[in-house]
Amino acid sequence: MSDDAYRDILWSVARVKSAGDLDQAGRNKVLDHFRSCGWKPVQKINEWAFIDKAAPDRRPLLRKICAVCRSMKVGKAYAEGAAKRQTGIDRKLELMDQGQLWILAGILERTKQHKEPSISPNPSPASGRGKSAAKGEG
Repeated sequence: MSDDAYRDILWSVARVKSAGDLDQAGRNKVLDHFRSCGWKPVQKINEWAFIDKAAPDRRPLLRKICAVCRSMKVGKAYAEGAAKRQTGIDRKLELMDQGQLWILAGILERTKQHKEPSISPNPSPASGRGKSAAKGEG
């Protein structure tokens, strides 16, 4: 569909010139219009589905990499990019050996820890004092 045709649909259905100007009601009208024309949303493909088909000895590391990536809200391509930056080798996760996956899992875990806000395990004001000061000694 051309950009002009799309904008014509936006105008005729919701009276806006850009999708950025749509409110929720307008979005619903546009989606209803596209559905009435036969459009069906594409199901999101699970990019991590290959893990279940991987060699049994690599599955735990692949699951770890998947979990860390999901917690950082990044995808498989991010993990592969991180591996390429570290090793200089452009390789899919499916083709990495045990050692490469182990290194990548560590890289991603350190990246995650670096990006997370640091939270003090003991937020009490006395946490900065040593044992002798806390007991009244010295």
